[in-house]
Amino acid sequence: MRILLTLLSLAVAFATEANAGDSIRLPVIKDNSIVMVDGEWDQNAGQQGQIRVKGNQHIVTMAFDMSAVAGKRVKRATLVCVQGEQHISGVTLSTIASPWDEASSNGLTAGIEGVDDWGYAGARFPAVSGGNAFTLVHQSRSLVRDGKYHWDVPADMIHVMAMGLADGLAIHEHDADYRRNPTIFSHHQSSKEPYLLVELDDSADADPEAAKNLQLESPDIESAQLTLTSPMHGFAYEVTVDGSSLGRHNIPMVVPGRPQTIPLRDLASSIPPDQPYEIRVVTLNRTGQRSPPAVLRGVILKSRPVDRPSLTFAPPHPSPIPGLSVIPVTDKFDASGKGVGELPENYRTHNPIFDGKRVQLTAAAGEVVGFQLLLRGDDSEQASVKVHVNAPASRVELHQAVYVPANGRMIPDPLLPMPETVSLNPDTDQCIVADIYIPFDASPGVRTGKITISDGRVVPLSIKVHPFTLPRQATFLCEMNGYGLPDHVDDYYALQQIAYDHRVHANILHYSHNTAAPGARKSNLDMRLRSGRRMDNQRYDDIQPDSKTGYWNDFVEAFGPYIDGSLFQNGHRGPIPAPGFYLTFHESWPLNCRPYFNGDLDAYQAFSAHPEYARTYVNILQDFARLADSKGWNQTGFQVYFNNKGSLDQTTKAPWILDEPTSFWDFRALQFYGELTDRGREVAADVQIDYRIDISRPEYCRGQLHDRDDLWVVSSAAYQNYRRLVTDRMQRDGLKAWVYGTTNHVHESNRNVQAWALDAWQYGATGIVPWQTVNKTGSALTNADQLGLFIFAKDPDGQTVVRHSMRLKAYRDAQQLIEYLNLLQQRRGWTQQQMRRFVNQYVDLNVQVHKTDEVDAGTSAYGRLSSTGLESLRLATAKLLAAG
Repeated sequence: MRILLTLLSLAVAFATEANAGDSIRLPVIKDNSIVMVDGEWDQNAGQQGQIRVKGNQHIVTMAFDMSAVAGKRVKRATLVCVQGEQHISGVTLSTIASPWDEASSNGLTAGIEGVDDWGYAGARFPAVSGGNAFTLVHQSRSLVRDGKYHWDVPADMIHVMAMGLADGLAIHEHDADYRRNPTIFSHHQSSKEPYLLVELDDSADADPEAAKNLQLESPDIESAQLTLTSPMHGFAYEVTVDGSSLGRHNIPMVVPGRPQTIPLRDLASSIPPDQPYEIRVVTLNRTGQRSPPAVLRGVILKSRPVDRPSLTFAPPHPSPIPGLSVIPVTDKFDASGKGVGELPENYRTHNPIFDGKRVQLTAAAGEVVGFQLLLRGDDSEQASVKVHVNAPASRVELHQAVYVPANGRMIPDPLLPMPETVSLNPDTDQCIVADIYIPFDASPGVRTGKITISDGRVVPLSIKVHPFTLPRQATFLCEMNGYGLPDHVDDYYALQQIAYDHRVHANILHYSHNTAAPGARKSNLDMRLRSGRRMDNQRYDDIQPDSKTGYWNDFVEAFGPYIDGSLFQNGHRGPIPAPGFYLTFHESWPLNCRPYFNGDLDAYQAFSAHPEYARTYVNILQDFARLADSKGWNQTGFQVYFNNKGSLDQTTKAPWILDEPTSFWDFRALQFYGELTDRGREVAADVQIDYRIDISRPEYCRGQLHDRDDLWVVSSAAYQNYRRLVTDRMQRDGLKAWVYGTTNHVHESNRNVQAWALDAWQYGATGIVPWQTVNKTGSALTNADQLGLFIFAKDPDGQTVVRHSMRLKAYRDAQQLIEYLNLLQQRRGWTQQQMRRFVNQYVDLNVQVHKTDEVDAGTSAYGRLSSTGLESLRLATAKLLAAG
């Protein structure tokens, strides 16, 4: 009797709650806390009574019994969860675009038999939630009543779940404070289980209409794109290919009356290439009514062959020159003669450019080619080295490599100007690096020359010039990252000249993380100018609220020659404008953010009492844009970049982490500043001002940064783990993406640099950014420095000089190889997939990204690169280009 009364009481309570708001209570049928912590990605929490909702480390998944609202229109809904430990201030709610199993799902797999990972091969859970993969996303502040969180849920999220177009909700905490472990109770905890409270809407939804103008675009061996014109009335699509449903992670919601693209990929193995199949698209409204199908029949997957030219290398000469080796500039041997990386036993005297007796190089017009000369001789013998190329005259530069201790070995890395003579030794190598600049007007044919050693050894040299020319301006950018300007503008110019000669550019950030501190310098522009005086940094920073103009005189004098390219007027490539240049704009320039900040983490509310803060930012950016336009700086790659890593409590810094954002509030702040930047740059449409975001967690945007056709600099790890997410943004939003990481260690093969650039390029990235490339102390001349590609040192007179690393040659060779490939793609009209297949015929780009900690940029390693693969790719590309 007591049990019956209890049941009756519960029934009355439920009826009262439902009738009070005409609401329906939908119970949870499965839930889990998806763990996204290194070393714990394979953990499952699907049977626990309490589950964590913790920043980017634990996202809760929930699915509900939707039968009570199937076919009904919803007005509003609330997700109710009993509070566990700690407090959650707000959450991102999103739909989930893949089915999952409570007992076996984790961060790496949905746990569904027959379903790859989370819907497609390599997909981790964040890739199919949080606004990614066409999922719906919503932000909800926490309302706590009677120990329960009440999070409002948009009606359309209920509709897609009720229609079976999403498998539940993901709950992602706004904050990212990992000192806490916030929890909620799961459906396994009796009397504390979560539920959805749904209020119905009596209004009818319009009948759905069929999509129009279906077309197939870019069919390739792996995928195609279906384009259509969406109907004016409709909510969602259902797409089938040969009767099989296309995965929800590929299908957008209806955007009425707009052209839309649906990627056709992850198809069943029963869909072979080169055969026509039927594609059916049905439009649904919110109550599940269906339109007549729009039907298209065509070849979805299409075999597109790529050529594989035959290549031959000269056989080894039976009697190589004693004590002399020539190797490609990207390889290296330690001082004892042992190879770095996996090199064949006879590689010193037989490799793609040297057969033991003769050096044979190939080059496009405008290319810079090089080699390393490894010399031995009688003990203490002094020898001079000359490299001569017959007419037309080519610029030749020689450098002596310095051996530095690296991982227990002496390995060549820093380069010094070639002295008159070098000391030889019978047991260790003297390493000399040669660069040969092929003129842009060089005609096709073979140039001859020779390498002469003063002890009588002579090596014949030939250079075959191809019948095509590299572009003077790089089409794939290698941006050398650095912090803090040198003392004198001439040192800055010297740094840029070395970068220019290697077809890269150095971008030096000129402000610090502590620019929000009271009285702090908001920028650090105080180099000594050629006139002898210093830049007036105080005047540059002294911008008052609501100012409309800034002080640009010293900026123009210092940076103008580099920005417009006139600094390189007499250089190999002529005057090339700066491909990338950090502007000073950030959260504390032109105005320091903290005096105007009211403590609200929502950047859109944080300065509500001081609109002059945002106005001044826009005013000064408009002033700069007009200045740039008046100077004709229309080809320079200006960047507005928010480098600072801050927090609400660190008052000397920004309130948010804006470089590699982590919490929802960080991404929202970047959206806020992006919109201010849009307003500032719109006054000069011909000036290229990119809003740059360095991002290591693109999977956690949570609906922010939507439709921004800006520049993302994505970490190597993110580009590896969430590549499709990034490439989809590139295709849909017109986003430019570069990949940042760390140059290989000195004791590792320099071919890793080439493979990193090639791997980024083959999936659509247009640049790479090696982190912290400037060694300011000169220590890299005596000890291996993984980061130091440019080395500031002192000459015997105490004057500052800039040296560079052998690894910079690897970046140059990588950039030039990609120029070859871009030319080939333009001429052949190959798709990106065809280009990948062409590249993969010669090189194995299976990458592993190594990180020392969470904030490490990541070093890419390619364990199965053959010693001849990259050169074979280069020669094969050249052969196809030469054939026309």
